[in-house]
This record gives sequence, structure tokens and C-alpha cells, in this order.
Amino acid sequence: VVAIVQQERQNRMPTFVLYLKLEDVEGVNLVSFPPFKIWCVDLQQSCGSEIREKVTIDPFNEAELPGSRGTANFHMKWSKSDKKGCSISVVKNHPEVRAITRDTVDEWVAVAAFDCRGADIINVHLEDDFNVTSEGGMKFEGVDLSEEWCDYDEENDIPVSILSVEHKLEAKK
Repeated sequence: VVAIVQQERQNRMPTFVLYLKLEDVEGVNLVSFPPFKIWCVDLQQSCGSEIREKVTIDPFNEAELPGSRGTANFHMKWSKSDKKGCSISVVKNHPEVRAITRDTVDEWVAVAAFDCRGADIINVHLEDDFNVTSEGGMKFEGVDLSEEWCDYDEENDIPVSILSVEHKLEAKK
């Protein structure tokens, strides 16, 4: 029975969707990631307990998959004896993924999606690469939202702040 469950888990190839929720927001019109965002994630082997921390996934890297015609943004083997390994690709144009706007603050918003084979994403490290646009239109790039963030849009005389960010991952088939 365990072998059947493991085989089914390996074959299902889920898409992991990253959701963000911003709270205690002032003066913000839009929050997004740059299109060249390199993601930093923690992975767990789909059919095992191996974990790799702070693995980077570059959406512009197209690695050929061994024994396949396909490509992925990331590929690795869990061990020397691992024949297939795992692969991950950033899903471009996923129907749920969008930027966070002032209308979606305090809601869970899908901001990225990853096609995973042989690995589960168990954590995403949100680093200093958010783009924030104030209600007045001023752009702040490279914003670190791992802690409270406050700044000031001098051109429009608007305080800008995001005091809380939550994130979660959901596996979808």
C-alpha cells in the first residue's frame, strides 16, 4: 500500500501556488515582484524525507531534463543513486497569479506558481525584492518585507507602509 501511495504521489506532479496577504497597509497602490525574480525555496523530496534549504529557481534558466525532451528552470538529484531527480519550473501566465493592489489588501493573493516533479516546496524565502508603488505613483524597488516597512513618497506627500506580510503555499493538481 505504501508503494502505491508513493507512486501516485510521484505521478501527480502538483503545482505549488504561493499566496501573500498584506495587512496594516498605508499609501500603497500596488505590490509585485520584478519579472526577473529568482526564487529562494526549501524543498522536500516527494516520496521521502530529504530536505534541501535555500534552493534558487531562476525563471530564465532552461535546463534540459536528463532522458527527456523537456526543460525546467531547476533540476537536481536527491542522491547519486536517484535516477530521475526532481525538477521545478516557474509557471508563466498562471490564471491565478497577479499583483497585489490596494483593493486586495487583507486578502490571500496568488503571486507565483511552480510546477514541481519529485519535490514539494515547503517554504519560500521572501527576500528584499518586492516592488511597491505608492498611491501617488512613486515606485520603490528592492523592498524588504520580511519586517515592517515604512517609507515616504515625497513627491506626493504620502506616507507608505506595509506592517505585516503572511505567506502560504498550496499544492494544486
